Order: sequence, then structure tokens, then C-alpha cells
Amino acid sequence: MNSQSRQRQKKLRTPSWIPSWVRFLFNVGFRVAVICTIILLLISCYYFYLASQYDLKKVAQGGEPSLILAHDGSELSTLGKEVGTIIEYDQIPPHLVNALLAREDTRFHDHIGIDVKGLARATLKNIGTMSYQEGASTISMQLTKNTYNNKSKSIHRKCLEIAITLRLESEYTKDEILTHYLNRIYFGSGSYGIEDAAQTYFGVSTRDLTLGQSALIVGIIRGPHIFSPFNDLESAISQRDQVLSRMLEIGMITQGEITDALAAPIKLADKDNYQPNSSYAAASIRRHQQQIIAAEKIQEGGLNIASTINKSLNNTITKDIRKITSKTNLTSSDKQSHLQIAAVVIHNKTGAIRSIVGGSDYLKYPYNRALDSKHLLGSSFYPIIYLAALDRGKIPIKNQPIVSARQIGKDELLGYSSRFGITNKPAEDSEELYRGSIYASPLQLANAYAVIQNKGTFAESYFVENIADQKANHLFTQQQFKKAIISKGATLNCQKMLNQKINGKQIIQLTASPERHLWVITSDAKHTIVIWAGHDTPKDIPNEEQLTEDLKTKSLQWLKL
Repeated sequence: MNSQSRQRQKKLRTPSWIPSWVRFLFNVGFRVAVICTIILLLISCYYFYLASQYDLKKVAQGGEPSLILAHDGSELSTLGKEVGTIIEYDQIPPHLVNALLAREDTRFHDHIGIDVKGLARATLKNIGTMSYQEGASTISMQLTKNTYNNKSKSIHRKCLEIAITLRLESEYTKDEILTHYLNRIYFGSGSYGIEDAAQTYFGVSTRDLTLGQSALIVGIIRGPHIFSPFNDLESAISQRDQVLSRMLEIGMITQGEITDALAAPIKLADKDNYQPNSSYAAASIRRHQQQIIAAEKIQEGGLNIASTINKSLNNTITKDIRKITSKTNLTSSDKQSHLQIAAVVIHNKTGAIRSIVGGSDYLKYPYNRALDSKHLLGSSFYPIIYLAALDRGKIPIKNQPIVSARQIGKDELLGYSSRFGITNKPAEDSEELYRGSIYASPLQLANAYAVIQNKGTFAESYFVENIADQKANHLFTQQQFKKAIISKGATLNCQKMLNQKINGKQIIQLTASPERHLWVITSDAKHTIVIWAGHDTPKDIPNEEQLTEDLKTKSLQWLKL
């Protein structure tokens, strides 16, 4: 074929009447489309390769929990429980399945694990808000996320989640996916899986749940803490009503059925008859564990974690605090105004934490005030001033902090505070520091007071003694950190200033009440107890004098345990 014929054929590929710029755009667009398709295929192959590394059998398996042991070797709690009591699909009442589908994934039986419409809608919304608030997760995707602990929000994790979910849909039937999901999801109040939730909240098995009870439990899923009927019954009922309304809207139930469900008594089980798996102590130990061993080991589970917690003491303090706060909190419907009490007990010589309670009720208020909240110290800071003055050969005067502190100066006093573990900046750059205008958490204050009883040695506090795997291999053993930070003579003289003879023992017991909160510190030669009482939204403490006396009495009782 000659060159003229080839040129004639080439010209015949597109009609001559099409403008050259259109032909150019078409050719460029075609090439871009081919390149994008190839890139998309390569990306898909990459994510399906990553997804192939995940064991799909884990979806149907119960997680191996790690065991937390108290200081005496008894069981304190478990960590990493991922699956509750296993049930089969035929044990799940149809109205529970319908409630779940109505609330979480209406098109569950029509999609392949990915709701394309929902995903597109969520993507457009995320682009519009420049955030990653909408996830468009189907039940299958939620099962993937919970099974493999994929909690981060990123494009990479979402693509991987989609790839794993597509594998999941090809491996299991829809009924199996629903069952595994219900067995694994967290329903609040320490309940993992639908059977544990049914027993915890209603004292019945899953097969015996009524329509109203099923809707209430399903309503918990989106907020296991805030929608738990044990924490907020009004919010739980509101969520139940939303689930029932959605079921009526899409034709899963009739008006008569919803009327009967709303009129039926809820029949909640007695909250006091179940033992929650978690507590302030268990949550604190989990935090400590995450800091000292690899995440892979934690995810494997089956660990034995020997803690420093005195189980009997911790239980007693928890009950006492709950009893004291309940008297006040019953009169207020505003949770932010509820009285909170946090307490920490440490062993002076080693720094081992024997008890930690971060509030009036862990299930209602999981924020740990003993570790994470910092408050003005007021007169509870005075012993630090006395110690600093004594260490510098000065003469401190009891209850005269300004006179005592001026002998050493603000900068040097802050240096001493840092030695004691109180590293926060003062509230203002003035001599108000001498009156205790500096912040600390209850644990930080306990560490500081322990130095007085420990002859000037600071012992770093800790929760975990050692961690061993299922084969008894030790993964971690606590190495106690101790450092002499102040002279022994200074601490002995400070003890003489502060000690009281109570019940035949030399005990330091101080109270302080700066800015609408209360400190009670009680310390003997062996243990230091620091108690903080106040409100998350600052307000006056009702009957503060009586509360102070009650806490002083309780702390002396706790020292004996």
C-alpha cells in the first residue's frame, strides 16, 4: 500500500466535517481515559492484594481477651473483648433484623457490601464541607471495621475497608454477615454482642426480645455510651422511637404494631445486677499498656497483665464515691452540674497505684478526672513551699506561704514544683503562685506528697507490674524509676510540721478549697491518698463542710484497707 492510500485511510477515521480542535480534544480525552483506567486498575489490584492478607475467618471467631490481674493475682477485668456470647441466625427474631436494617442499612440485601448511592452522596458532602464526617458505612463495612479495628478516617483506610468488604461479601451469605455483625457490635454498658446486650438491659435472651426492646437496642448502636438506657433512659427511648418510625415509614411494621410497641412497658433489668467489664482502673491500665508494648501484641490478645491495683480497696472507694455523689446528683437533671469525686491511692515507696477512681460513675462519666483534669491547688501547694524552703536552709512558717516562699523566689519554687512532678504553668505570673495558683491533677499531687513520706525520693507512678503472653513469655516487666529530689532532712522536718496523731498513727491530712472545688489529702508512711471533688462546670459545692468531713473520714478508712 502506497503512502497516499495510508493517508486516505487515516483521514477516514473521523468525519471530515468534525473541526480539528474537536478531534484533538477527543484524542486527548481518549488517551486520558485509558491512562486513568489503567491507574484505577492498578490501584484496585493494590488494595485487593492488601485485602487478601486479612484472614476472613476472624469475622466469625470470638476475640481472645487479655486478662487484667489485680495486685493479689485475682481477676480484675478483661481487655480487648471483641465478640459477646455467640448466637445463630435462627435465634434472632425477624423484628430485630428489620429494626437493624431500617436504622443502619435499608438496602443491605440489594448491594454487594458497598452502597454506591450512599457512598457517592457521602463523598460529595465531604468534598463540600472539606472534612471526613460522612462514611456511608453499610452493615458489611461496619463488620469489617469492627473485626479488623479499622477506626482511622483516611482515604487509604476507606479504600482498604471497601476491598476487604467485597471479599467478605463473597465469602459469607447475607444472613451470616448480619449474625456476625450482631455478635460483634458494642452495645454499651460493657455489652459486646446482641445476646450480652439483651441479658444486660432486659434480662432475657435475644430470641425473647420484643419489638420495642429490639428497637431500643438497635438505637444504642450509634452512641453506645450516650444512648445506653442505664446512662440516659430518655435519650434511649427517643432513639427507639426513631427506629420504630423508620420501620413504619418503609413498611416493615404497621401502625398498630408501632402503637403497641410504644405502649408496652420497657422492663429494664436492674442495673445493679450486672458487672460492667470496664472501670476507671481498667481504662487506665489499658492506656498504660498501649504505651509500653507494641500494638500488634495488644491486637493478638490473650495477654496476662499484672496490675498494681488493690481490688478490694478500689471496689470500696468506687462504692463510697458513688454513694456520696448520688445523694447530691439525684436533685439535678443537668449532668454537667453533677458532683464528681476523683481519688487516687499510691504506694509511697514504689509509686505503684493501688486505686484510681476518676468520677462518680464510669459508665456515665468515663472521663478520668484523677488522671486528666487539672485544678488549682490552693493551700494544698503549701507543703511544696515548705520543702523548698527547708531544702534551701530557710525557715518556713506554717500557714504563712508568702513569707516562706519569698525566701527562695518564684523561679526557684517552680523548679522545685517540676521536681515533684507538678510541671504545669502557674495560673498567673505573680506572687499568687505562693498562694497555690498552680494546677495539678490528683495523681500529680499524690506523687508530690508521696515524696514527703518517702524521705525525699520521687518514685514514678505506674499501673502495670508485668505483661506475659499466652505462652508465659514476659513481654514487659516494670523497672521502677526512683530519684532523690530533695534532702532527707527537709522531708523529715516537713513531716514534723504536717503530721497529726490520728488513731495512734502519724498521718498527714490536709484540705484545700480553692475556686469551687475541694482537695483532701491523707498520707501515712505507706500510702498517699488524694481526693478531688467538684463539678465539670464549676459551681459551688453544696454542703461543702460536711462533704469535707465525710471525705476525711473515708480516706482514713481507706488507709486501713
